[in-house]
Amino acid sequence: MRRRTWHLVVLMNGVLLTAKPGVTPARGEVIPMNETFVLARDGCGRATGYAETNKIITLDGKTHVTWLDSVTEGFRVRIRTLVHATGEWSPTTTVGNAHDNHGGPALAVDSKGVLHIVYFPHHHPFRYRHSLHPNDATEWSEETLIGERCTYPTLMVGPDDTLYLTGRVSNKEGKPWVVHLFVKHPGQPWSAPRAIMVAKGPGYSHYQAAMAWGPDHRTLHLSTRMYGGKPGRPHTVGYMRSADFGSTWVGAKGEALALPVSPAAITALAREGSGPKSNFRCGSIAIDREGTPHILYSGAADKRLRAWLAALGPDGNWKEIDLLPHVAKVYPDHEIAMPGGLVFNEEGTLFITLTLLPPEGRKAGGSRSWGHATNEVIWLESGNGGKTFDLRAVSRSDPTCANWLPNIEKRTGFNRVERPGLIFTGGTAGKSNLQHVSNPVIWSR
Repeated sequence: MRRRTWHLVVLMNGVLLTAKPGVTPARGEVIPMNETFVLARDGCGRATGYAETNKIITLDGKTHVTWLDSVTEGFRVRIRTLVHATGEWSPTTTVGNAHDNHGGPALAVDSKGVLHIVYFPHHHPFRYRHSLHPNDATEWSEETLIGERCTYPTLMVGPDDTLYLTGRVSNKEGKPWVVHLFVKHPGQPWSAPRAIMVAKGPGYSHYQAAMAWGPDHRTLHLSTRMYGGKPGRPHTVGYMRSADFGSTWVGAKGEALALPVSPAAITALAREGSGPKSNFRCGSIAIDREGTPHILYSGAADKRLRAWLAALGPDGNWKEIDLLPHVAKVYPDHEIAMPGGLVFNEEGTLFITLTLLPPEGRKAGGSRSWGHATNEVIWLESGNGGKTFDLRAVSRSDPTCANWLPNIEKRTGFNRVERPGLIFTGGTAGKSNLQHVSNPVIWSR
């Protein structure tokens, strides 16, 4: 049984502050934490990963949530539905199998309310299914296989219900790994893959590619953390967009990009080795009502892990907000990092989730932002584009058990985001991709 310690959340100087357990707030009004609910107790070591992949859909009085379990029989893609009118959750439905803990689902919905889901692989073909009934997650079509040697799906729906799917492809030895774009027009099979990004050289590569629609529901914006390829494996946080549904792509200032786009050619927010920042993680992009792209990424700077919110200005240059000082008003000795995510709701409010790193984790060394026992999940909210933030604790503090891999509800084309839902994993990453663990999968809003 996990030890649970409630945080107190107080209002101070316009910022929601979280007091440490047992500490009485100096002044301000005590308000409740975000609600939480345990969706499952058999979550795998990546139950709610990865941040670039949407796993929550809200539509017409229902919220559908999907994740990845590990049980004796293997890895299973699960889904449950919250009915808003009653506040009740449905029984769990199994959508399909996954190869290992990297095979978690990407979820989207079309204009008719049909749910679409892609899942399964770690260097294997994607598997695709759609719901047999609108706004219902209990029955699904037969599986369709897509691509080869794929991992990390990101799924979007166009205005005519065309599906747009990206995924990393691990090419055979001697060829650089790429990101493929697959397209499925209504009533048609999936298209042949098209490479849109490529590593700097052969060998292991990772992209954390995320997509978001502009307000016109025509322009696709893409963020990425390009890592890997020999010689060397530097990190590049990059951006590109397409105004013709993925046929052609341009950079931040509208410059044409030749496909597949390399780390050297992509518009870079940050490059390792060219400044004081390093060790980047990315995987989340959101577009505000004015069409401005916002990218959330993290890294190391001034000997601390921190996260930045970057917004693209009209001049094609990026303006960044360092989020650590905002968090430090609440947690002065802590650090922050991805995994995390962001979304704008229909009214323009910005919601961000991040991984909080208490100072105790520094003694352990290694990757403190990747499943360390001291990790916690926090929630930032801004109604003025990031000038000020409200902050809440999401997870219930437990220094012996990680709370991590937050995945916030994102807009995929037709789902409506008001106050977004959030899921995260409570427990270990596991010792291998194939290890079966029993982690709580936790919902919050």
